[in-house]
Amino acid sequence: MGKFPHEFLKRFFTDHDDERIIVGPRYGEDAAVLDFGEEYLIVHPDPISGAVKHIGWLSVHIPANDIAVTGAEPRWALPTVQVPEDMEFSEVEDILEDISHAADDLNISLIGGHTEKVDFLERPMVTTCMMGVTTDPIFTHSSRPGDLIVQVGAGGIEGTWVLASDLYDVLVHRGIDPTVLKSISENWRDDVSVVKNAGIFRDISTSMHDATEGGILQGLYEMALASQNRFEVSEELLVREETVEICRALEIDPFRLISSGCLLATVPPETEIPMGKVIGEVKSGGPSLIYEGDSVQENTEDELFKVLGRGDVGL
Repeated sequence: MGKFPHEFLKRFFTDHDDERIIVGPRYGEDAAVLDFGEEYLIVHPDPISGAVKHIGWLSVHIPANDIAVTGAEPRWALPTVQVPEDMEFSEVEDILEDISHAADDLNISLIGGHTEKVDFLERPMVTTCMMGVTTDPIFTHSSRPGDLIVQVGAGGIEGTWVLASDLYDVLVHRGIDPTVLKSISENWRDDVSVVKNAGIFRDISTSMHDATEGGILQGLYEMALASQNRFEVSEELLVREETVEICRALEIDPFRLISSGCLLATVPPETEIPMGKVIGEVKSGGPSLIYEGDSVQENTEDELFKVLGRGDVGL
């Protein structure tokens, strides 16, 4: 499980003669951008395949993040809900109610979608197509040499929330305090969103990106490759102590854990930073990511999926 490598995907990135298409398939870009005159339509689909208990909530907030980092306001959503054949309707109802509550939370209209039972599925999956509009889109590839790299929010938030909720018994068995896990499960759901923070950074950023699969290091790598710049990160990346503790118990890397809720932005030098931490600088001579002096390579398998695929966690 995980992303396809860039070298494989780029063979299928094609040019279009449709002049409305401003951004089509392109590595590191969070969404497609279509020109409709006075406004740009931003479109992005996203599947939730690594969570169970909070899948409805995530299925709205995660694609909304990808719309928000383009500078757009998430407006419309079409979720496709697929569940195992034997799933009870009460469980499906929980997913649909979660989707509805998440949409209300972000003032997003549910304008359609699809639901079905699938006999070969072992766990539910929700894929949401999200749309929004903006008059001035921001692109992942638009960072410039000299820009400062800013991290807003901790890395690994989404992965920590999913693990604490879905692997509660496993983590208790491995020595994690049950009260810590319950606190994460009950209190971290709003932390997976970058919509508000992206709105704060919209007018001062040259680029923004939502760190998702592959964690914060992969998010930075995608920004570097998309912009063909050298990203030099010299400051320690931010992760919460709970994330470190859970990752240590599962023997995984917190910097490679799915990180929705962590906004990455580049801003011109001498910009007043309203929040977050400056972690590095964009330089010419890329594309590459250097973290604390070491070169970082593409990561196509998130630590969350490594855990879910292992036989020692009881799944």
